[in-house]
Amino acid sequence: MKSFQRTLAIGVFALGATAFAASDPAYNASSVVDVDGVIAAVRTAPDGTHLTVKTKNATLDVYLAPTEFLRIFKTSFPVGNEIEVVGSKVKVENNDVVLAREVSVGSATITLRDAHGAPDWKNWGVEIDPSAVR
Repeated sequence: MKSFQRTLAIGVFALGATAFAASDPAYNASSVVDVDGVIAAVRTAPDGTHLTVKTKNATLDVYLAPTEFLRIFKTSFPVGNEIEVVGSKVKVENNDVVLAREVSVGSATITLRDAHGAPDWKNWGVEIDPSAVR
């Protein structure tokens, strides 16, 4: 029965990830949550990297960032490790997804969005016009 529940939960989160890519939810500063839990799974989807995080009360889908952007940090997210996430909890196709702003695993903390939720990867790889810099 546990195997079926685990498979069902992974299937639900996979559907959520697909819906996520299609709807591109907006970060909502009024729905910011602090999540403490354990990494149950790591998934790479077309939109980026998602974690399944088990807390005392729930299992959550946490969207981090585009996978290529995360490679800059050379940080892994091992299943079984404790994690702290600050982010916006939003609905995607009736599923809760936390859009991570800040993630801490062990002694490493990565900031993925600013305080308003603007993604740090938005201008990643864009060349700056030197004449625009003052």
